[in-house]
Amino acid sequence: MVLIDTHIAVFLHSGDLSKISPLAQEQLEYHDIVLPELARLELQYLHEIGRITFTPAEIVADLYGDVGMVCSKTPTAGLVQSAIGIHWTRDAFDRLIAADAIFCDCPLITRDQRIIEHLPQALSARC
Repeated sequence: MVLIDTHIAVFLHSGDLSKISPLAQEQLEYHDIVLPELARLELQYLHEIGRITFTPAEIVADLYGDVGMVCSKTPTAGLVQSAIGIHWTRDAFDRLIAADAIFCDCPLITRDQRIIEHLPQALSARC
């Protein structure tokens, strides 16, 4: 299992794999892909402010069918407990997405440099 952050979900949905490193692409090909629920919420935020045109429901439905992605089942209490120990960001989305990776003890594919620098489970998708 591998978690993906919000940007990776958007890139996968658009079919633009040029923004995802070969190593990250390999991980996506050989592991079950899981979207943290907080990334789904961040997709809604990005849609509301006009940064993405598709709704989270459209993105998630497409990725369910295209790559077999599922949404995380991490309990809220587990997310919050893991997030309490994260002091390197004040971004609530990043904090809770990283907390999901910590709680599940699985890799998180991301292009976010701050997450890459601070989260041991982070797998850089930067090319």
